[in-house]
Amino acid sequence: MSTFNELSQTVNQWVRWMRFQRSLTWAARGLTLGLALGLAFGSLGLWQVRLLRGEFLTLIGTLTLITPLLIGVIAYLWPIQTTKAARKFDRVFGLNERVSTALELHQTQRHSKLIQQQLEDALARAQNVKPSRDFPLRFKPIEGTLALILAVMIGLIWFRGETWFAAAKQARAVEVAVAAQSQQIEQLLTQIQNNQTLTEEQKQALSEPLQQALNDLNESPSLENSVSVLTSTSEKLQALSDPQAQQMSQALQQAGQNLASQEGSPLQSAGQKLAQGNAVNAANELKNIDVSGLSQEQAQQMTEQLQSMAQSVQATNPQLASQLNQAAQALQQGDMAAAQQALDQAAQQLTQAGQQVTYSQTAGQAAQQMQQGAGQVLAAGGGGQQANQGQDQSGQPGSSQTESNAGSGESGSGTGGSAQSPQTGNEAGSAPIPQDNGAGNGGESGYEQIYAPSLLGGNGGPSVNLPSSGEDGSTIGQGPTTPSEPGQSLVPYSEVYSQYEAANQHAIENGDVPFEFMQVIRNYFNSLQPGGFSRNFRSK
Repeated sequence: MSTFNELSQTVNQWVRWMRFQRSLTWAARGLTLGLALGLAFGSLGLWQVRLLRGEFLTLIGTLTLITPLLIGVIAYLWPIQTTKAARKFDRVFGLNERVSTALELHQTQRHSKLIQQQLEDALARAQNVKPSRDFPLRFKPIEGTLALILAVMIGLIWFRGETWFAAAKQARAVEVAVAAQSQQIEQLLTQIQNNQTLTEEQKQALSEPLQQALNDLNESPSLENSVSVLTSTSEKLQALSDPQAQQMSQALQQAGQNLASQEGSPLQSAGQKLAQGNAVNAANELKNIDVSGLSQEQAQQMTEQLQSMAQSVQATNPQLASQLNQAAQALQQGDMAAAQQALDQAAQQLTQAGQQVTYSQTAGQAAQQMQQGAGQVLAAGGGGQQANQGQDQSGQPGSSQTESNAGSGESGSGTGGSAQSPQTGNEAGSAPIPQDNGAGNGGESGYEQIYAPSLLGGNGGPSVNLPSSGEDGSTIGQGPTTPSEPGQSLVPYSEVYSQYEAANQHAIENGDVPFEFMQVIRNYFNSLQPGGFSRNFRSK
């Protein structure tokens, strides 16, 4: 048994060396595989404009390190049958099947002198084997060459891919800007839903374009689509705002300041709420006033306040002014019931006015935020910088052209050149002026008649008689085509529109169109859409 145990230990050592050798071999192959995966995924990320320079390096390094390590561990732990390993060792080490035969004879559990001698012979020959010498590590040159080629290709992308990394950085900035705008839209939706002043219909009207914009940004967060979505949403929200509501808000605040300045007056509390811009709370204060409990002096003071308030809002809210005047007249006449009823109706009108003001202000503020968001997304994509560079460059040719024209006018004097295509004089050389040269004409020459037209109707001119127009409506001076036969377009309008629209979208995405003119151009192309032009024409 001791002989077999020693032989088993020797075989186990060979197996461990075999595992180690196999692990290193497959780890080297895993390195090549990791480089190939890194190059593939890195190139795909750059093609999709998603990887920054640091992320590209991290991806390559991670795959290059993890892949060979993982494959090497799997190769080392992969099970090896001892019998098959012994046969391979006999073949590699030239043992003539001694070790494998000894292991097989031991498995039969027979004990004889012949078997013992065979074990001793196998052990003696096995102890003379050195695996590192007789079974060394071997690597294929083609695998190393392939790994080197992949490494060189990755290095070229790293050092020469500045354009790709810059585009990825720009795309990432756009992605971050779009995500910020999406978060801002979510905050706006929350604020609208939590606003107690707005009605449910107003909340729904404000939330619909914002929710649609949020869905569109999540589905396609590209630069052009995001700018288009934010701009169109701004237009929709701006259409919901009412310019007259701002004037009405200012009128109510002015009236509230006048009321709040009168200490101890019946409408002082309502005036304070109006001065703060809270018309709904002011309406509640107005509704809670019990006119039957007012003294004669307070009733007279309240009458004057209602009349003053009605005069302030007459231009912006005639209905509210009418109710306030009715309440003032009822108080002046001593009809408290009618005054109370008119005051309640005025409170309702004031509530509606406050809701309308809040609705319009919310829509206007949201529209402004969407427009600013579109500008931020465009700036993140480099559109603002490109537009500024385009404006700077557009001014340079004009100045240089002016200077060029000025210089050409001075150097080309006396040549008779036109202003559109100036002919500049030859630059003076460094050679000395030759002697005995004749005097020049000083740039003057005799007048040469180029064209002398003959006037129609003059003496000696051709006689031209125009045919008289008949009463039957015949056309005079009929040319090759007549007005009754209009020409036909050879290319359908709907087929060429997509080409111009694609050029327009490309210019907007690259920032060639200044931001302040972007919406104007977008509206122009929207009006030219096939089927949309006829509808716009009929609506006008």
